[in-house]
Amino acid sequence: MFILSQHSDSIGTLTLNQPAKRNALSEALVEELIAALAGFQQAGMRVVVIRAASGAPVWSSGHDISELPQGQDPLPYSDPFERALRAVKSFPAPVIAMVHGSVWGVATDLVLSCDLAIGDETSSFAVTPANIGLAYNTCCASCAACPSISSKRCSSPAHP
Repeated sequence: MFILSQHSDSIGTLTLNQPAKRNALSEALVEELIAALAGFQQAGMRVVVIRAASGAPVWSSGHDISELPQGQDPLPYSDPFERALRAVKSFPAPVIAMVHGSVWGVATDLVLSCDLAIGDETSSFAVTPANIGLAYNTCCASCAACPSISSKRCSSPAHP
């Protein structure tokens, strides 16, 4: 199991649990995420929190690059990761990304697809596909969020 699913008092928690691969968004992990969200929707959860295991240095290392196809669009509309982003965005209750550690590549899109992202002092983000020669072509959650990020007030200890 790559996703640990818990719920209490109508609050669902999904914990990314693939420490050997730094919570890489493999097809298996993403399919479990989609199934868990569907289960929470059916159970009537009023909020969902997506997080990494306590103490993990990396929230997610992004797409599992060992699964990327060669010579074709790496993330077509039908790709499990694209379906996961749509599942998060269409979930009928708030989905919160609770970020501790670094977030790489397409995992940034997962965080930005949530209704709310909360990060602690260890949080950092890197859009890294260009480092391995890939065009960044997910559903543009990060691109769509850019204008709104600059207008939000930062409430970290460094920016009171």
